[in-house]
Amino acid sequence: MRKRAAAILLALCLALTLLPTAAFATEEGGAAAPVEQPTQQEEKQEGQQEQPEETPEQPEEQLEAKPAEQPEQQQESAAQGGPAVQSNETGIALLADEHKHCICGGSVTAGDHTSHSDVAYQPWNGTDGISYTNNTAYVYLTGNATIGGHLTVDGKTLYLCLNGKTLSSNNTAKIQVENGGRLVLCDCQGGGTFKGATQSVWGGACIYLYTSTLDMFGGKLTGGKVTGKGGGGAIALDDQQCIFNMYGGEISGNNGNNYGGAIFRKFNANMPNTTGGTFNMYGGTIKNNTAKNGGAFFSTTGGTINMTGGTISGNTATMNSNDAGGGAIYMRGNGKINISGSAQITGNSSSLDGGAILMGWGEINISGSAKINSNTASRWGGAICLRQDSNQSTMLYMRGGEISGNRANSEGGAVHVFDKDCQFFLYDGKITGNTSGDGGAIYLNQEPSWLIMQGGEISGNTATGNGGGVYIYRSGSVCQLYGGKIENNKASGNGGGIYINPSNSGQLRVGNKPLVQNNTVSGKANNVYLPSGKTLTIEIGMSKGASIGVTTANTRYPVAFSNSYKKDYANYFFADDANAYVEYKDDQKLYLVSGAVARPLTVTFDPNGGTLAEADKTKSLMTGEPYGTLPVPSYEGYDFAGWYTEQNGGTKIESDTTVTVAGMQTLYAHWTEHEYTVTVVKIGMPEWGSVTPMSTKAKAGETVTLTATPTMGNQFLEWVFLNKPEGGGWVNPVLTFTMPAEDLTIQAKFTVKNYSIGYTTVGVAGGSAWYVRWGDRVFDYLPKNPTYQDWVFTGWKCGDVTVTEDMTYGDLAGSDTVSGIHIDAQWHQHKFNMWMNNTPGTLKSPADCTHNALHYWMCSCDLIEYNDDHLYEEPGTALGHLWSWTSNGNGTHTRTCQRENCNATETKDCSGGEATCTAKAICEVCKSEYGTLKAHDFTAETAEEQYLKSGSSCTEKAVYYKSCTVCGLSSKGTASEATFESGSVLGHEWGAWKSNGNVTHTRVCSRDASHTETENCSGGEATCTAKAKCSTCNAEYGETNPNNHAGTLGEWQSDGNNHWKEYSCCGAEADRGPHDWDNGEVTTQPTCTNAGEKTFTCNECGRKKTEQIDATGHSWKQEWNSDETHHWHECVNGCDAKDAYAEHADADKNHVCDTCGKVLSECADDNKDHKCDYCGKVLSVCADTDKDHKCDYCGKVLSECADTDKDHKCDYCGKTLSECADDNKDHKCDYCGKVLSECTDDNKDHKCDYCGKTLSECADDNKDHKCDYCGKTISNHTGGTADCCHKAVCEICGKAYGGLDPDNHTDLKHFPAQRATILREGNIEYWYCSGCGKYYKDAEATIEITQEDTVIPKVKRDNSGIPSHGGETGKTDKNDKTVQSVKTGDAGVALYAAMSLLSLTGGAVVLGRKRKAD
Repeated sequence: MRKRAAAILLALCLALTLLPTAAFATEEGGAAAPVEQPTQQEEKQEGQQEQPEETPEQPEEQLEAKPAEQPEQQQESAAQGGPAVQSNETGIALLADEHKHCICGGSVTAGDHTSHSDVAYQPWNGTDGISYTNNTAYVYLTGNATIGGHLTVDGKTLYLCLNGKTLSSNNTAKIQVENGGRLVLCDCQGGGTFKGATQSVWGGACIYLYTSTLDMFGGKLTGGKVTGKGGGGAIALDDQQCIFNMYGGEISGNNGNNYGGAIFRKFNANMPNTTGGTFNMYGGTIKNNTAKNGGAFFSTTGGTINMTGGTISGNTATMNSNDAGGGAIYMRGNGKINISGSAQITGNSSSLDGGAILMGWGEINISGSAKINSNTASRWGGAICLRQDSNQSTMLYMRGGEISGNRANSEGGAVHVFDKDCQFFLYDGKITGNTSGDGGAIYLNQEPSWLIMQGGEISGNTATGNGGGVYIYRSGSVCQLYGGKIENNKASGNGGGIYINPSNSGQLRVGNKPLVQNNTVSGKANNVYLPSGKTLTIEIGMSKGASIGVTTANTRYPVAFSNSYKKDYANYFFADDANAYVEYKDDQKLYLVSGAVARPLTVTFDPNGGTLAEADKTKSLMTGEPYGTLPVPSYEGYDFAGWYTEQNGGTKIESDTTVTVAGMQTLYAHWTEHEYTVTVVKIGMPEWGSVTPMSTKAKAGETVTLTATPTMGNQFLEWVFLNKPEGGGWVNPVLTFTMPAEDLTIQAKFTVKNYSIGYTTVGVAGGSAWYVRWGDRVFDYLPKNPTYQDWVFTGWKCGDVTVTEDMTYGDLAGSDTVSGIHIDAQWHQHKFNMWMNNTPGTLKSPADCTHNALHYWMCSCDLIEYNDDHLYEEPGTALGHLWSWTSNGNGTHTRTCQRENCNATETKDCSGGEATCTAKAICEVCKSEYGTLKAHDFTAETAEEQYLKSGSSCTEKAVYYKSCTVCGLSSKGTASEATFESGSVLGHEWGAWKSNGNVTHTRVCSRDASHTETENCSGGEATCTAKAKCSTCNAEYGETNPNNHAGTLGEWQSDGNNHWKEYSCCGAEADRGPHDWDNGEVTTQPTCTNAGEKTFTCNECGRKKTEQIDATGHSWKQEWNSDETHHWHECVNGCDAKDAYAEHADADKNHVCDTCGKVLSECADDNKDHKCDYCGKVLSVCADTDKDHKCDYCGKVLSECADTDKDHKCDYCGKTLSECADDNKDHKCDYCGKVLSECTDDNKDHKCDYCGKTLSECADDNKDHKCDYCGKTISNHTGGTADCCHKAVCEICGKAYGGLDPDNHTDLKHFPAQRATILREGNIEYWYCSGCGKYYKDAEATIEITQEDTVIPKVKRDNSGIPSHGGETGKTDKNDKTVQSVKTGDAGVALYAAMSLLSLTGGAVVLGRKRKAD
């Protein structure tokens, strides 16, 4: 039985050796506690990729439907008109006959197309013919295609869906719609395109219409280019019956060459008076097209454009001469342009006039919310230029909309009224933000040209020259102001609001209630600028609300600035000069008079989206005083940024800003969206982590991201919203949320991570430590210098890393996701079986010439064994002899070994080297001379001066002596003398040719004078005055040539009949002939009484002659000319003579001359009886426009003040009859009941300062223990519990307060006693707090001890090798540590034996047993 038990025990032990180290552990204080395994998430962080789980196959009917790919066979079938497969928006395959949608493509709602009805489309490959049923066909493009010829729709209706595909021209073909035909173009997929032709055509490189209709709902027309004389890069409308309706789609990137980058209304030579063709634009875009005139549209035969939606943008008119222009639209010939709704013309440019529109003869109407903005003209009219055509003018009517942000480099930033009789009627709408040189908004040019302003607004425009709002140029240019406002414009020169050119007599006429104010020049008031001698005309009566600022060039006051008007309207005008005021004088004119006078200003406060008490919306001020207290509006979610003069931008008005304007002023509230504060409170030690950002601001609805980053060895726990009901639970370190409309305080909680260390000393013996922190030193948890028999302890290793004393847990773990590490003790036993060269102390004896070196053996731990009987001889280390040779001077040499204590020698004959004619041979061993010299070798041929025997000549070469090839000695005079020839024959060196005086010349050789040559003279050319010169010797020879002139012909010589020229060399004549007179030129025009003169010029020589022209005599004009007193007929020739000169007469008293029809006077009513004093005509009836209860004209009292609605004002005239009063202090007027004020609490005592009503109670929403309103302290810190490392946290404000509680340990852990062994230390029972890092002997933590006090030393061995303390179990050592000891023969021996057996078999487990509590 015992044997069986022993066998089972042994088998169990062997089995245990095969298990991992941590497979077993004691439940309480075992030798090696199990290392905590990483969680699944931590394993992933360690780089272990989790294998995805297999997804079970889904049933086929549950799979997501995907678009079916179209097989090639089906594509071919579709191309041939067979069934094709298409995909609808859901991606499910449809048959071709199921291509259904509305004619608009399915989603376009614009203009008269407001409902949808699906129709079926048939496939078309873009090249085959199209089949029509009842003259109608519905087709969709099945793929990209190129048409090889015109696609013609003749009298039929074609519905073409581009289906997201591209249909291209072959560069000549296009779509032609003719004879009542109709094309409806759409694109149900988006991206569908028609690429047009490049063609020398009159129009329509994409689509050509003749008596037909085009409805465009989608797709893009692009790439059309006209290279000929015509235009219309995309579309041509060929007659007045053509209609183009654009509901959607895009026309872009076309070039119309001369006319209409996109659309061309074709003019027809045989139909010069036809007008028409209609373009209705309800939606879509026309952009980035180009032509010389009309970047988008061109017509000189009128027609109609109705634009209620869509955008025309980025088009360019490139021509910069003649009458060119129209960045977007160029129209002449009695046309009409109506722009309304949401239509927009923006970002177009003209290289000359009309950045958006150039209109000659016709009508433009702007209304609704239409915008013409951000267009540019290089010269006139940043947005619109009004011209004449065939002496017919253009009218512009603006009843709404906006013309803004346009620029003209020269004149009229918004509108330039150029030609005579062109008129601009402004009833409503806004002209703002435009810029030009002169006339920032409007420029009136020719006479007469008109601006009639009855409403609307001209504001915020800029002129770099004169006239920020309006520039009046010509004498006949008229600006009539009857309403609306011109304000906040500015100029650099004069006339911030209106400028009248001083060189002409432009007219400014006012009446009713216009507003011209707040316009400036260089920051100073300058509204209407009147040059010296110029006045404005009060044309009709002024009304309440009118206010016009005036600046005159003449500042020597008083200065009259108006015409005579029989009513004092001084209150409706003011002086821009702060040192002047307006006065009505006896001559019935208005004057600027010296002296500063405060003028009234009524300010209206516009909260601009916010709210403001009705009583605070207006304020009355006077110029020169500050604005004073300004009301404060409110706007939920926004912060008030102040009051400004403009709704957007403008100048900020502060309470101390001085009032400089009079009349009416609107101030606008500006707002900034409110930003709420996010404050982060970090819970934990500062070094445990950080939060980015710790504080931030965001607007309501914005996304806020906070990032918590724990430091190594620490971890983030959660986010806690302190003022939100959801509180905590947000564990992701990156917190993203939408900012609410309130401030937030958020806690970020961090904590430390605890790790474990396991270690092994010998075999399976070892231990472990828990609650290790990232930065703890590992050596603090390991035994100090362990021992094991005769083995040497060499240190600790964690895997392959050697552990040093300064290493921390983090150094070894590498990643803070590793929850535990294991460390092994390293042991060594000496083996002297190695040696290392050059290791100090190992060399026994060095090598010499004939013996190897001897070494002592050493251990791998570097310990050396000094044993002369156990040495190592290093093979191949004998040095060998170190020889040195010396010559003996007799043809031999001897060598001797140079090493110490070696005298070996050797003697040999010299050898090697080679003797020459100058030196003996050199021994190649001892390097000394030996033997005899060698004979010379005279074979060298060197052509040098030292070897020259005879030099070269004209006919012979030079001769030289040969020399020695070794030493260079010449062979001259030796027994072996030898020569050789070198070089070449010199040849003749001829001198200059010299004439012999007999038509020959000779030359002589300078080397040998006996050598000569003689030749005949030649070359040169004889003239009329000199013989020829020889081209060789330069001497004259032969005779002169009278026909060869060396000079040049001079200027023409002439007399009355002939002209000729003469040669400068000999004076001979040439080219003589009679004069050739031209048709003559009138150099002095004849007049009625004086003769003129005509001058004729010879076409050849330029000689002139004159003839007289007879006087013309007078010719009288039919129309009458007149001045104030007389009339007459003028001479058509422009002379000063007058015919039928006589005084005016008005026998019938109709104010008109009976003869010439001139108006002699106007009706006048000096006695103010409403009748003309001259003709008796009733001129007016009593009226009270200023509502003063009197007739504005005759002064008759018409009514009395009354206040039936109890608003303290006269119901008729608005005069204030009484003021609100609140005697009972209920915040309401006792008379009218109007709320006069709201409860306020300026002293913040929670009561109304006026009526005493309690308004609120103390509250602490931000939890700072103080009332959020009055600041009173209403609570103290409370709640929470302090511990040994944390202060208590207030349950109200969330902040730490008070001190630490050293007796409250929140993390006190119990460590049971462990028995010490021969391999490891043990420990007593103790308690450890990880919060404060202190050790305690009792569970109540009242007895503090040190870490060293907890350690029990390892059991020592006796001589038998069995561990023993020599004492009894349970005794204590001097440190009061419990000592666990064993005796020979007890159970401990068996345990030790089993452990030894396990260590011998390589086991690595730790056996433990549960010990009963002491």
